[in-house]
Amino acid sequence: MRGKTVFKVRSYECGADSRATLPTICNYLQEAASVNAEHLGFSKSDFDSAGENISWVLTRLVVKMDRYPMWEDEVTVETFPRGGRRIVAWRDFELKDSSGKRLGVASSEWMLIDLATRKVVKIPEAVFAAADPADTPLLGEMPFTKFKFPDVAGTPECSFRAQKSHIDMNGHVNNVHYIEWMLEPCGDACPAQAEVVFRSETLAGDEVRVECAASDGRTYHRVFAPDGHDHVVAVTSPWEGEESGPPRVMSGIACFGSTIERTCPI
Repeated sequence: MRGKTVFKVRSYECGADSRATLPTICNYLQEAASVNAEHLGFSKSDFDSAGENISWVLTRLVVKMDRYPMWEDEVTVETFPRGGRRIVAWRDFELKDSSGKRLGVASSEWMLIDLATRKVVKIPEAVFAAADPADTPLLGEMPFTKFKFPDVAGTPECSFRAQKSHIDMNGHVNNVHYIEWMLEPCGDACPAQAEVVFRSETLAGDEVRVECAASDGRTYHRVFAPDGHDHVVAVTSPWEGEESGPPRVMSGIACFGSTIERTCPI
C-alpha cells in the first residue's frame, strides 16, 4: 500500500544555491518510509508495542534525481514496500513537486536487527504481504549494483568523530549523517545519482575517515574506521553534460568534537 508524506523545503535544508541537498532528500525518504511502515503496522513503535526489541536499518539506497527542489518548495514523497526475501525488504520512493511533476525516484533495501544483540533477524511475512503487485518497481526489480572504491593515489580525505547528536533511535549514527560525511571531500551536495551501501554501524565517540576519488566519470566515496574497516561505500554521478573530475582540494577542516584541524578538503 502506498503512503504519501508532504514536506516543505526549509532554509536550513538548502545549500548556498538555495537548493535542497542530497542529505535533505534522504531525510525525506527516511521519514516517509517510517510513516508508511507505521501505517502498515510494522514500524519500530509497533515492534516496541509488541515487546519486540527490533528495528529497521537501511542497508542499500539508490537515488536518481531529475532536479532538486528549492527553498520553500513543496515536496511529496510517495513510497511503497515491494517485497523482499527472508532477511531483506525492498521499498521504493517517488518524489514530486506541488504540480505533480516528478523530482526523482529512489529504491532501498532494509534489514531488521535485534537492538540488544545487534544481529539481523528474520523479517515477518506481514511485511512482504503488504506489497501490492500493482506497484511497479520504479528502478527495476534489482537496481543495486556491485562496485568498489578505486585504487587511486592521493585521494582527498576528511576525519570526523561521531557526536551524540548523530545518534538515532537505533542507538547508532543515522544513515543520513554518513551521506553528509561522504560528500564533504568532493564538494557536490546535489549529484544527479547516488548509490550507497551501508556495511556497519558507528557509535557516539567513534572516529571515522572519509575519502573520495574520481573514476570512469563518477565519484566514489568511502566512510571507514581508522583500522580500514568500511562503514559505507558509495558512488555518485554528475548531471548529463558535466564531468566528474578530480575532487576540489582546498584548505579545510577535520571535525573532532569542537577541535578544528586544517587537514580536510572541502
